[in-house]
Amino acid sequence: MEQNKKKIEDEKIKKLQEQKEREKMEILAKADEIRNQTFVFDDTGELALKKAIEDLSIEPIDNPEERYETYYKIVNRMLRKHLPKGAENKKARDLIYEEKNTFLTRGYRKDVRGIRGADGRMSYIADIRDLINIITEWAASQGTVFELYDRLRNINIEKGYGDPMNM
Repeated sequence: MEQNKKKIEDEKIKKLQEQKEREKMEILAKADEIRNQTFVFDDTGELALKKAIEDLSIEPIDNPEERYETYYKIVNRMLRKHLPKGAENKKARDLIYEEKNTFLTRGYRKDVRGIRGADGRMSYIADIRDLINIITEWAASQGTVFELYDRLRNINIEKGYGDPMNM
């Protein structure tokens, strides 16, 4: 009898998790419907975004102020440019930002109170470079918002940072 109750409760929890995952996918899919992404090609046929990033000096940095600048001038600027705009897409952007910050803080997710306990702006430069490469590849391939979310989430899970569905 007690096992049946536990089994029913486990099934309810699983259905709730699946519903939450479907809602996330719907939010991300809707954001892709609205988004119009444009790329500028230079004279050689290369994507200007990729070329601009390659021109930036991203040498190993031990200075927290320079890390902060790299975080804002490259990572956040690229995301602001390529993620869908508007209040209707805020949830989709927030999902991407959560996975980005989990990646940069090496596994620190927000707790129930909304506190992460780490600052992505002070990440290791190698992690910032990896994230820049991930975002650049996504933008160059004209990927969907869901594809970026899925890529970041899977990398976080592979690195042992936890699945956001089990938090």
